[in-house]
Amino acid sequence: MRRAALESQNRIVVRRLAEWACQGVDSKDYISEYIALYNVMIQRTRYMRDPRTVELVRAPYLVCEEILDGGRPSLDCDDVSATLGALILAVGGPCSFVTAAFKDVFFQGRRQYSHVWARAQAPNGVWINVDPVAADKTADMLRRVRAAAIWPVA
Repeated sequence: MRRAALESQNRIVVRRLAEWACQGVDSKDYISEYIALYNVMIQRTRYMRDPRTVELVRAPYLVCEEILDGGRPSLDCDDVSATLGALILAVGGPCSFVTAAFKDVFFQGRRQYSHVWARAQAPNGVWINVDPVAADKTADMLRRVRAAAIWPVA
């Protein structure tokens, strides 16, 4: 996911979607840019789980292309997070990913995480969770997290 975001951040189609999403935002209002990117993902995509036995992975630049072409891609949390990560990077913002476990489930001694979301760093250093999958239930979701890991994007 980190690699997908890093590789897609400089694709013109990712920058075009970021510019389109942020067109009504004042210059240097970085927090509002993050909110605009979050909103475009809420409005222009829909959540859909992967098939039971396959982890589908969508390249962020292809997701951006589909949105700009008028489509509404069906994505799971890792696809949404990677796309938001690429968009945040494309507007010059620092980002990271958070994986979360809501239950204490382990396989071969390793914790099993079931959700991921992107975070954007505001100019004051505060991290802002941008999770369209949780949307208006983010606070409730965060209360249920049993364990989390943070993955910086270099």
